[in-house]
Amino acid sequence: MNGAVILSGGSGSRMGPGIPKQYQVIAEKPVLVHTIKQFQHCDAVDYIAVAAVQEWQDQILQWKTEYGLSKLQALAPAGEDRQGSILNGLRALKPFLSGQEDGVVVQDAARPLTGGGLIRQLLEGLREAPCVLPVLPVTDTAYTSRDGQWVDGLLDRSVLYAGQAPEAFRYQDYLRLYEETPEETLRAMSGSCQLPYSRGWKVKMLPGERENIKITYPSDLELCEKWLRERETTG
Repeated sequence: MNGAVILSGGSGSRMGPGIPKQYQVIAEKPVLVHTIKQFQHCDAVDYIAVAAVQEWQDQILQWKTEYGLSKLQALAPAGEDRQGSILNGLRALKPFLSGQEDGVVVQDAARPLTGGGLIRQLLEGLREAPCVLPVLPVTDTAYTSRDGQWVDGLLDRSVLYAGQAPEAFRYQDYLRLYEETPEETLRAMSGSCQLPYSRGWKVKMLPGERENIKITYPSDLELCEKWLRERETTG
């Protein structure tokens, strides 16, 4: 069995005031619904948990019924940060995932274009590694600057990769790692793979998808809507 934790607790501050980006409507559906549907339609995923603030949970349950999101089996409270939401989401899947071979995928609510094929490849990658990450090669020249004003170094882009979400993990080991890590240590982490990598886990990379963007700015909404409509036309 495999599960998915979708992190929907962010406020989307870069989008400006108003409805958080993951709840805005594009291509006739809320962004979160588009994201969930990628997992709903992926036969490699059996259960879905969404971590969201309390004020949005009733609405998410309504969307579950309205859009036939039958794999959505649990809602978890959003944490104070990403790591807290991951932990809450993992715990929400406990009733459904009990085998040592079970996998879990951690996804951003604001990534509505992730393909089912990528999700399946990530979970298949858990046969070789406890942690699997989609990446894209860095194509621009990369510099370092400690003060943000003057270049003080140049990086070798041939060995640089940009990580994407979702990421896949062996569920039992990942949950145990999060539950055993002190809260102050978790708060110092950012990405989903950072904690396991810092503990010596082998992290396998797979080719990511250029269209698998995370909605961050208002223009991203327009781009995602365009691509979603193109998929509907060609799908």
